[in-house]
Amino acid sequence: MQGEDRRREPRVKVDMPAAVTVLGAAPEVMTARVADVSGSGLLLATPRPIQPDSPLRIEVEDVLLLGEVCRCQNDGAQWRVAVRVHHSLSGLKELERLNRALLDTDKEARQRTPRPDR
Repeated sequence: MQGEDRRREPRVKVDMPAAVTVLGAAPEVMTARVADVSGSGLLLATPRPIQPDSPLRIEVEDVLLLGEVCRCQNDGAQWRVAVRVHHSLSGLKELERLNRALLDTDKEARQRTPRPDR
C-alpha cells in the first residue's frame, strides 16, 4: 500500500546537531541535523546528497555511530538521508578521560623508571 509505514521500530523525533563523515577514498565531512532515531537507524537532514550504500561516521553529542545510507531524498530545502546504524559507541568523553589518565600514568611510570647507561 502506498503511504504505508513499513518501519519495524518506532521512531522518535529529535533535532540534534551532528558531524557526518562520508567514508571512502576521499572522506567528506559535513554538518547535519538528526531528525529522528530508532533502535537501528536514524534520519539526517544534510546540505548535500549522500549516495545510497555510502558508509558513514556520525558524531552526535557523546556518541559515535557507524552506518550506511539506505535512502536519500531532496525535500526542497535539504536532503533527507536515512541511515542504517551498524555500530555505536557511547560515553566517548568518559573514554577519553580514562585514556588520558592511563597515558599520564604510563608517562609518569616511564619517568620514574631508571634508564640503563648506554
